[in-house]
Amino acid sequence: MAFIVDESGNITLIQGDSGQLTVSGIPTDKNYDVYLAIQDSKRKPIGTEIHLESGSHESVIFTFIPELTNLLVVKKNDESTDYYYGVKICDEDSEFEDTLLIGDSQIGDVNTITVFPKKVEGTINE
Repeated sequence: MAFIVDESGNITLIQGDSGQLTVSGIPTDKNYDVYLAIQDSKRKPIGTEIHLESGSHESVIFTFIPELTNLLVVKKNDESTDYYYGVKICDEDSEFEDTLLIGDSQIGDVNTITVFPKKVEGTINE
């Protein structure tokens, strides 16, 4: 598989591929809204935020689909391009919001998505 998540929560993938990111450490006292957002190096959002509900579970699994990873463009002469992502949990009832630290990252660290250019187009037959 060409979708790798390291111990710091950094992702490496090939443009257009799919994969999954498990985010753990969510409090289990409520059904939290969990959001994942991707940005480019200028902090411009890429695509729309992915939204899941925790269902009072300690972890959620975000699925990266080709429609999303195709937006992570690598310029023709570049070997790869870095994007950045973050995850936040929210509870509307208590107006609580908390950006999660992914993997062994610390406050101020960035979680990267290193994208390599696609090698083959391929399609899923419907």
